[in-house]
Amino acid sequence: MWLVVRVVALAVVIAGALVLAGEGDRLLALVDRAVGLFGTGPVMPHDGGELPWPMRVGGLALGLAAAFAHPVGRAVRQLVTLLHELGHTLVAAALGARPAGIVLRHDASGHARARWVGRAGLMRRLALAAVAFAGLPAAATVSAIGARLFDLVGPDAVLWLFAIAGLVVTLLARSPWSLLVAVGTGGLAVAAMTEAAEAWAAGIVVAVLAAIAVRTTHDNWRALGHPLQRGDDARAVAGHLRLPARMVQLVQFVLGAGLSVWAVWLLLAPLPGLT
Repeated sequence: MWLVVRVVALAVVIAGALVLAGEGDRLLALVDRAVGLFGTGPVMPHDGGELPWPMRVGGLALGLAAAFAHPVGRAVRQLVTLLHELGHTLVAAALGARPAGIVLRHDASGHARARWVGRAGLMRRLALAAVAFAGLPAAATVSAIGARLFDLVGPDAVLWLFAIAGLVVTLLARSPWSLLVAVGTGGLAVAAMTEAAEAWAAGIVVAVLAAIAVRTTHDNWRALGHPLQRGDDARAVAGHLRLPARMVQLVQFVLGAGLSVWAVWLLLAPLPGLT
């Protein structure tokens, strides 16, 4: 069973990298060909998110406001934390660990657990460093992948992305609050699929992607101005690789911020004068 989990996790990581690299069309063609072996049509129509540019601007503005407005801003922070912990879990599973649970808290903090098998050594240290590093840029990565999928397939693909994320965290939730956030995320995504063809629903999807990108960058920027705590991801990476923790944190921030800016640019790119 765990071998299957590892293969699936590796496939998801590779698929995400291909989408970010602009190879989404090739990936979808491969998926459609595989599905076609069973006598079915394409998984999703590749028509992209055809959204009028005023709706895109409105969605981006709404996302910017939602990232900081109370109480919506708190919900966005919970979603960012969910993606953060899911990033740890996905990379851990891809590198051979056995996911053991995800805990989300009311203050938008959280942690993910995984069990490792085999002997400790250099490869284990490198794997642990990769797992610890993956959390902070995870939300920005999802935002960028979502923006790619929005223009490649449409809002349905983005909603499926969040529905699957919610389902995985639901299965791994180890507290009532974690379960509530995960079920809420997945349930809202599934419910929105029935309206995904509507322009206003597509605008909401744009707003969610923008809110994630803006909020995670804002929080990571603020963290640079505070002393690193013992359990921070940057300290964990630094301990495994014997590097300065601040340098690791700065690299994480630059990577996450770059992905967030790219996500917003992808959402804006169809606007007149930008292409």
